[in-house]
Amino acid sequence: MDLEETLGEGYKQVLAGLGAFLVGAIWGANGEMSISGMYIPLVIMMLGALVAILGMSLGTGGAHGEAFDLKSAMDDMAGMLTELQGKVLGGDDGGDDSGDDGGDDSGDDGE
Repeated sequence: MDLEETLGEGYKQVLAGLGAFLVGAIWGANGEMSISGMYIPLVIMMLGALVAILGMSLGTGGAHGEAFDLKSAMDDMAGMLTELQGKVLGGDDGGDDSGDDGGDDSGDDGE
């Protein structure tokens, strides 16, 4: 089984990301255990992980490509947020549209 078949067309980027992650992990393991001593190794590890994830999402086709379909995910999220906004703001729930908020009218001249 070939790496390109397993990881897809971005397999070189996945390997580079994993290599950067390992460099950061080894550097962090040999450094001092303080926040300032661990900052750069942690940033390198995070960068390596992000590069590896991006490499896995590049060049994927078929069923794998659908898992990383950003457009449909954004459309689904926008639909969910619109529905939630309608629920929170009261939306069109069959109530009357008299404009009365049900509050006390004292102080606003009965408006």
